[in-house]
Amino acid sequence: MNGMIEPIVGRYVHVDIDGEMYRIYFEESGEGIPLVCLHTAGSDGRQWRHLLADTEFAKNFRIIAFDMPWHGKSTPPDGWEKTEYRLTTGSYTAAIRAFCQAMELDKPVVMGCSIGGRIVLNLAIAHAAEFRALIALEAADFQQPWYDTAW
Repeated sequence: MNGMIEPIVGRYVHVDIDGEMYRIYFEESGEGIPLVCLHTAGSDGRQWRHLLADTEFAKNFRIIAFDMPWHGKSTPPDGWEKTEYRLTTGSYTAAIRAFCQAMELDKPVVMGCSIGGRIVLNLAIAHAAEFRALIALEAADFQQPWYDTAW
C-alpha cells in the first residue's frame, strides 16, 4: 500500500546505569503488557522491526526494542573515549534493569535473542521477581568461543 505509515515510534530516554548517564534509543508500538526485546551482540533494535510492525501482536503487547549503550542509535556515555568498552554480564544486566526502571515498566516481559537470550537466563537466576516472564531465544548457558581469543 503506497504511503502507509507503520505504527512504530522511535525516541530517546536518558538512563542512569550504575551512576553514568546514557542516551538510549528505543522504538515501540502497541498497547498492553510491556515486552522488552533484546537484540543480538553487535546489532540493534532493527532486529525486531517485523515484530514491532505486527498489528495483531501489538493489540496485546507494548513492544519495546532498545539499542544497548554503544550500539545502534544509543550513544556511549560522556568521556567514553577515555575508557575501554567491555560488554559484561553485569553491565548488560544493569542496562536492562535501568532501562525498565526509567521507562516505569511494571513487571515487563523480557525477550532476548542470542546474547540477549543468554542474559535473559541471568535475569531469571538473579532478578526473576522484577519480570512477568523471561523468554530466551537461541540462548545457551555456556558456549565455547567460536573465534580465536588468543590475540
